[in-house]
Amino acid sequence: MRRRALFVVLSAALVIAGACTHGSDFDYPPPKTIIDDVSTTAPDYSGVALAGVAGRTTTSIDNGPGQAHLSGAVQAPEGPVPGAIVHVERVVGEGSVATDVASNPDGTWRLDNIKGGRYRVRAFRAPDLAQTNPVIFFLNGNDNKVLNLQLQHFNGTAVTPAIAPNPPRVDQPTNLAVQVTAVIVDPGGTVRMAPQVGVQVDLSGSGSWQVQSASTQFTQANGAAVWSMVCGASGVQPLTATVAGQAYPLNVPACQEAPPPTFATSPPTTSFG
Repeated sequence: MRRRALFVVLSAALVIAGACTHGSDFDYPPPKTIIDDVSTTAPDYSGVALAGVAGRTTTSIDNGPGQAHLSGAVQAPEGPVPGAIVHVERVVGEGSVATDVASNPDGTWRLDNIKGGRYRVRAFRAPDLAQTNPVIFFLNGNDNKVLNLQLQHFNGTAVTPAIAPNPPRVDQPTNLAVQVTAVIVDPGGTVRMAPQVGVQVDLSGSGSWQVQSASTQFTQANGAAVWSMVCGASGVQPLTATVAGQAYPLNVPACQEAPPPTFATSPPTTSFG
């Protein structure tokens, strides 16, 4: 039995050897001796389109060093303004870079060695002086530009009326609100109206008004005092609000007669005999 198995194995080996030496349908090509260039060259992905990424590209903006110069003076109605802040912005696209320069005791200021470009400049001095409209201009790379900046006063108390309906109607209910705010310039140079709460407001007038609530009211959380009134005659009916001893004439529209009532009418009918 063992000899028969050995004979079978030797016979199979001879058959395989004969196939390899004499060729047959099962011949295999010899291995390559040279590797194709394609398999050794780095792949080129330059033509592959990549999907976009949400967001936008940001770049840093600087203001120097450059060869341009800005200078000038800060003025108020009464004269030069010392200690004012001159806010200089260099604008590039949607971004900007800002530089603040303080004015000298004589109101003059200067900013040297900056780059050219589009600029936006304004001045202010908290809490009472501001320039609400900045100066916008283009500065060449080697310009020496002079800017004189004019400030306005923003301080004290503002008293503003609002009436409903507008205009008021004769012999019909009317609501009057008077808002009291303090006008200030904040540390960033923005003019703000701060509502004043709990302030006493006295209402008076020489016009034909019937006040249906107390003539003295106190401002609420929004800085407004409110009255219920009825106008007794058409035309301008003067009103005055007094706050902290200061009288403020109120600019309210003239009273108007109520429009006549309208009645629905039936369309005409035609009869035929």
